Amino acid sequence: MTMAATTVSRLLPGVPPAHGAEHGGEWWQAWNFDPEVIVPVVLAGLLYVNGLRRWRDRSRSHPPWRTALYFGGLALLLLAVESPLDYLGEHHFTFHMAQHELLLMLAVPMILLGAPTTPSLLGMPRRLRMGVVRRLAGAEPVRRLYRFVTSPLIAVALLTALLWAWHLAPGWYDAALENALVHDLQHISYVVAGLLFWWNVIDPAPLKARLPYPLRMAYLLIGGTPKHFLGALVTFADPLYDVYQEVEPVFALSVPDDQVIGGLIMWAWSQMMHLIVIAAVFFIWARRAEAEQQALDAGWEAADRPGGVAIEAVEVSDGGRVAGPGEGGD
Repeated sequence: MTMAATTVSRLLPGVPPAHGAEHGGEWWQAWNFDPEVIVPVVLAGLLYVNGLRRWRDRSRSHPPWRTALYFGGLALLLLAVESPLDYLGEHHFTFHMAQHELLLMLAVPMILLGAPTTPSLLGMPRRLRMGVVRRLAGAEPVRRLYRFVTSPLIAVALLTALLWAWHLAPGWYDAALENALVHDLQHISYVVAGLLFWWNVIDPAPLKARLPYPLRMAYLLIGGTPKHFLGALVTFADPLYDVYQEVEPVFALSVPDDQVIGGLIMWAWSQMMHLIVIAAVFFIWARRAEAEQQALDAGWEAADRPGGVAIEAVEVSDGGRVAGPGEGGD
């Protein structure tokens, strides 16, 4: 056992080994049933459903695909940490990287795309929503803290620091696989950092990301580079983690080859996903720019017709205002 894991065991003697470490059956039977994971996820789902039920007079659209993505994200979160994938990740670096990518690159973005803010708030008991959440949201220190933690620089710095620390800080990675409490802390840190990172790319309506679309593309390209560099470093490094030298492998995969495949997942697969999202952001930006231009053209055409009246402003699909011929422009 590594020095870090031994230290944790001494400080927390009652903490069991990581999930599935004691499993004695076939790997596909190694399902976890951790209440500290399942209860919050179920509660999040119930709040969302209850909020949609109460949200009758909707001031904005909430199409079914958002609900589907939200619950798909919750399902992927559970799949990542409660399914046999968690057990396999304790025996193979490849599966541990697949687990983390499910959390960071799929589950978290899908949850944000589900626009959970309004349904989750409406799903709360009124006393909690009005007496606690509303007061906190209106407090200036809380608002400053929100602006700080959701800033692009902080989001990238936090995710980068956590990824590099969990993978390269001496003993951290081994301790996460040998102690359930440290393992849970690792997953929680990834989900929180992932939420902050994707918050600057996805508009979790009614809230909006601070960055305009061109900067979101640059943010994805630049912000993902430290992670991709770490994946490349792991791919070409000698075996880094003692824990995989000590456990019995489930599949016939050598430790060096296992680390290469896992590193490629963090590097190549993650980079491919970032490029796909950049392309999606560009497509959304182009469509909205086209909608704005069409609205502007329609306003000018109406003003040029005989007897036409100058249009002061044209409403576009994303809620923005485009100046018409009745307004001055830069």
